[in-house]
Amino acid sequence: MTILINPKSSNPFNEFKAIEPPIWCAMLAQEGDTIIDNEVSPIGEIADNDETLIVVMGNNPSVSSTPKMPEAYELMKELPNAKITGLHPMATGEATCDIPPPSELVKIKRAKWELLDMSKYRAHNWHCLHDLDNRYNYASLYTSFGCPFDCNFCNIHTIYKGRKVYYRNPQDVIDEIGLLVREYGIRNLKICDELFTLNHEHVTAICSGIKDYNLNIWAYARVGTTDIALLETMKRAGINWLAYGFESGNEDIRSGVSKHYGNVWQEVLMARAAGINIMGNFMFGLPNDTTSTMRDTFLLSQELNCDWVNFYCAMPYPGSKLYKGEVTDWERYNQYGDTAVPKEVKSFRDWAFMEYFSNPAYLRMIKDKFGDKAVEHINHMVGR
Repeated sequence: MTILINPKSSNPFNEFKAIEPPIWCAMLAQEGDTIIDNEVSPIGEIADNDETLIVVMGNNPSVSSTPKMPEAYELMKELPNAKITGLHPMATGEATCDIPPPSELVKIKRAKWELLDMSKYRAHNWHCLHDLDNRYNYASLYTSFGCPFDCNFCNIHTIYKGRKVYYRNPQDVIDEIGLLVREYGIRNLKICDELFTLNHEHVTAICSGIKDYNLNIWAYARVGTTDIALLETMKRAGINWLAYGFESGNEDIRSGVSKHYGNVWQEVLMARAAGINIMGNFMFGLPNDTTSTMRDTFLLSQELNCDWVNFYCAMPYPGSKLYKGEVTDWERYNQYGDTAVPKEVKSFRDWAFMEYFSNPAYLRMIKDKFGDKAVEHINHMVGR
């Protein structure tokens, strides 16, 4: 028997954030194993002779995995017989083991959901703007592993050792989602794939098999990887949100980090025509960013009038092309508090957040789409 530990993150939880099930622990677990999810439960006593594996792998390879490293490092000191796996085990200098290669991961029929208390997990606030009282009954899963693109700020190729995409059997995915619905009452679902919309045949097969479950799903997309037929198919299956990495509103800044894409306006208009909401991800502080180019990014977010946005500070995450040297302080790899980000970038990010979610035009759109309760929730979030 192995005890798999999901270490808690240094990024703080609050009422607006999701609490995601530790999918990597559940995928790696075998019959008879135990999972301790330190995000929702204390670790408690672990005997010195227990085989323990600390899994440093969140549902996002950069933003949710790296902030787990400070806690993982402390656990390694307390549990001398433990091993560590995931994205950054090489940085600890401790006993490590590799996660299975993606060619093996796709053979896993389903995660060991029975080892988790699924009642403790909840969706992002934006994922449930239409029904904020029902954010629980939440799960996340992968249908594929990997990404063929090579953005300089991303470190996904470190964990998968290349740019090939590996796909699970669509029927396995359909069966797993069916189990989540029947056994755990799941209604809100995240598809964790780095780029779900890449393979239309794969997407269509899965959507056809889950369209009767009345789910509320979100997934990652990229500009130029969809068409109206695919978007309509996804919407019928319950995919109500797509998260796009728009990153920067300045073409030169995007080119500098190998983030190239086509007509963003066409993409957004198609998604909205299909009834799909837009989550826009933007970054400040990319190489050669200035106040002027960061303002370009903010203006793009407003012009697109995304239904929700994430504004991130760019960080040189280990494993990415932006990263150089070695980590000396894992605590600073977070989006909050004392970080490795220049103060002016963090200040701009904070200003952009408040400005975006306080914009009367944006709030009118939210009221029209999701109602007064969603507007009240957003006003509470920004302290109004």
